[in-house]
Amino acid sequence: MRKTILYIIDSLNGIGGAEIMLVSPLAEIYQSYNIIIVTLEPGNVFEKSGYAFCKQYCLNLKSRTNVFAAAKKLKKIINENNVSIVHSFLYWSVIVARLACGNKTKHVFSLATLMSTGIYKDKWYSRYTQLIDRVTYKKNQFIISPTQEVLKDFDKSIGIKGKHKVLYNFVDGNFFKNEMTYIPPCNKLQLVAVGNLKKVKNYQLLMDAFKLLRNDPVTLDIYGEGSLRQFLQNQITEYGLPIKLMGSCEKIHEVLHKYDAFVMSSFLEGFGISAAEAMAAGLPLILSDINTFREVSQGNALFFNPKKLESFQSIIHSILNGEVNMKQLSDNGKGIARDNYKKEKYITGLLKLYNEVLNEDILK
Repeated sequence: MRKTILYIIDSLNGIGGAEIMLVSPLAEIYQSYNIIIVTLEPGNVFEKSGYAFCKQYCLNLKSRTNVFAAAKKLKKIINENNVSIVHSFLYWSVIVARLACGNKTKHVFSLATLMSTGIYKDKWYSRYTQLIDRVTYKKNQFIISPTQEVLKDFDKSIGIKGKHKVLYNFVDGNFFKNEMTYIPPCNKLQLVAVGNLKKVKNYQLLMDAFKLLRNDPVTLDIYGEGSLRQFLQNQITEYGLPIKLMGSCEKIHEVLHKYDAFVMSSFLEGFGISAAEAMAAGLPLILSDINTFREVSQGNALFFNPKKLESFQSIIHSILNGEVNMKQLSDNGKGIARDNYKKEKYITGLLKLYNEVLNEDILK
């Protein structure tokens, strides 16, 4: 008899990393398990993704103070459908799942970001979120982390009590299909950045750095939207910076080959899927020197201090002066991406993990 996995996530109203990690593997997971999808909030931008084979429920959580009511609803769904494993994504869905599963239903939860600098500090109620996490996290719950860095951060903040595994996020197959044969830049360096226009992405450093680089043959196109758009555009216009805000792009894999290198200046990241995508496509990486990027790139990048303009400027000058083997960075990056970030590897690892959870009595 086929066993049933229930996936729960806050919502499917956006196309973020957690949402993609849940939705994209469903067809493959369905080959082995029945699937139920539960959301805390209504709405679904993935309705045309072709997973009508999944039962779907919405808990209609209207307030974070109603998590106990939501957990009661979830527990009923679990019992009525004889669910074998609950796999939760994102903070509040994890909390609801923990309350519903208790010691009777096996529970896997996926971390997505550095909890200490994100979830525990980003809202007015954040001082309570860490306490809630500590109280509801039990030894019988299995952790999936996108990087060692995120796992270490959770251990430092909460303390790992039970089973855990690092399972790297995967890159969409289109990036591998569109991988380029890299040709080093000659007279001009064209950079590309991909990511939401928000403070943590540290676009201000790039703005300030390009003020110093205005006399150099280097340009930057930024793909993404966010609350900082007008603020950044005002600086671009005022200082005549060779930077363009390109807006959102659903098929970024089709444009990356136009550029010479990928840049990401974030202060922190849980994984940094855009960097992995750029590697898969064959672009050399210019990254802020944070532990997550060191791990995801396996050191195959040019690293700069995200707080020092001169650090970034120095890298650009070294490229323009022909002091960097950009082709080697490209070739190595494609190999690293193929070995670590293909969807097939993620799904194989996930199915192996489910099998381990089902066959080991971790509830004791």
